[in-house]
Amino acid sequence: MPICNDNFNGCFSGPYYPRPIFNCCSSGSCGGGNNVVNPTRSAEWGFFSNQNQQVNFLQAVTLNLVNSSGKAITQGNNESIMLTSGNYLVTFSVAGSSSSNPIRFVLSLNGEVLPYSLTTETGDGSPKNLSTSVVLSSTNNSSLQLLNQTDGQVSILNANLSVTKLLI
Repeated sequence: MPICNDNFNGCFSGPYYPRPIFNCCSSGSCGGGNNVVNPTRSAEWGFFSNQNQQVNFLQAVTLNLVNSSGKAITQGNNESIMLTSGNYLVTFSVAGSSSSNPIRFVLSLNGEVLPYSLTTETGDGSPKNLSTSVVLSSTNNSSLQLLNQTDGQVSILNANLSVTKLLI
C-alpha cells in the first residue's frame, strides 16, 4: 500500500525512515487530514531479552530488562513490559524452532492482540528468525507482551524486544 509522506511531498511505495505512522494516500495526494508524521525518538527507551526457553501456545515470552533510559518503559512481571501513555516504536525478534507450522509471534497490549504486529515463519523443526517493527499508542500503565501464537510449543534460542517512546 502506498504511503503518503509529507517530508517527500507525495506518495511512494517504498519504506522510509523514520517510519511513517499513518497510511493516508489513496489518490496520490497528501492533502488529507491523516498525513504522515515522522516521529522523533525521545530519550526514553528499554531493551529486553531472554534466551533458551520453551513457550507454549498463547503463552507470553519471558523477557528481562537489560538496559533502559527514562521512566516510561519498565519491567512488569517476567512476561510483561509496562508503558506510560504515549506512542512507541516497538521492535522484536525471536530465534526459535518448532515442528508446528506456521511459527507465529504477535504483540499484545493490555490483553488485546495487535494483529498488525504478527510475524510468521515456516515451522519445520529447524531454527527460524522472526522479526518486525510496529508503532503503537498506549494509555498509562499499559502492559505489553510478546505472545507465541504457534499451535504448539516453540523452543526459543533468543528473544529480544526494544521499545522507544516517540515524541509526536
